[in-house]
Amino acid sequence: MGWLWGLFLLGLVALAPPAMALTAADFPAAPPMQERVVDEAGVFSRAAAGELSRQLSQLSSYGVEANLVTLERVDYGSTPTAVATDLLERWQQQDYQDRLVALVETRTGQVAVVASPALAKRLPDVLLDSTAEDTMAGQLRRGEGYRLTMLRGIQRLDTVLAGGEDPGPPVLEVAMPAARSNVPSHEETAASNALTWVAVLLGLGTVIPMLTWWVFSR
Repeated sequence: MGWLWGLFLLGLVALAPPAMALTAADFPAAPPMQERVVDEAGVFSRAAAGELSRQLSQLSSYGVEANLVTLERVDYGSTPTAVATDLLERWQQQDYQDRLVALVETRTGQVAVVASPALAKRLPDVLLDSTAEDTMAGQLRRGEGYRLTMLRGIQRLDTVLAGGEDPGPPVLEVAMPAARSNVPSHEETAASNALTWVAVLLGLGTVIPMLTWWVFSR
C-alpha cells in the first residue's frame, strides 16, 4: 500500500500547476496610487501590506511615487531587474512623476530596486543596488520576514531622500567568543588530579628506596 500512496502523491505533484511567470505586461497599465503594494506572490498580510503602502506613500513628500511588487517568478530568460525596469517604464508612460519600483521574486529571493533617471542624483544606482541586495535580499536569505526587510529598505531610501546620510544596510551581529571561566571544567579537574597522583607516586618511588637503604645500612 505504501507504493500506491507514493504514486498518488506523485500524481498530485505532476497535476499541480506551476507558478505562472509574470512580465511587466501582466500588471496594471497605470500605477496603483492608493494601495501601493502589488502582492502577486501573496506574502503579505492585509495589515503588513497596509503598513508598507503607508511607508511608500510618505515618499511622495519628496516628489517620488513608489510601489512595491512581489511575484513568484519572472519569465524564463528574464531577471527581476529587467521586469522592474520594464514596469517602471510602463507606468511612467501613464504618469511622468519621478518613480521608484521595488520588485521581489519570492522563488529565488532576489530583489530589484529601480528608479527613473531624474532620481539618479538623489538615489544613485550604487544606493539602489545596495538597498536591494544588502538591506532587502540579504536579510531575506538570513531568515528575516518580507515585511521587516521591505520596511528597512524603504526607510533607508526615505532617510536619503530627506537629506540624511545613508544609514547603510543592517549591521550583522558577530558572535563574541565565550569568556573563559575561572572555574575548572570536569576534564581540567580530572587532568589536574591525574598529574597530582603521578607526582605523588614519583615522589614515593624516590623516597621509599632511600629510607629502606638508610634503615638496613645501620
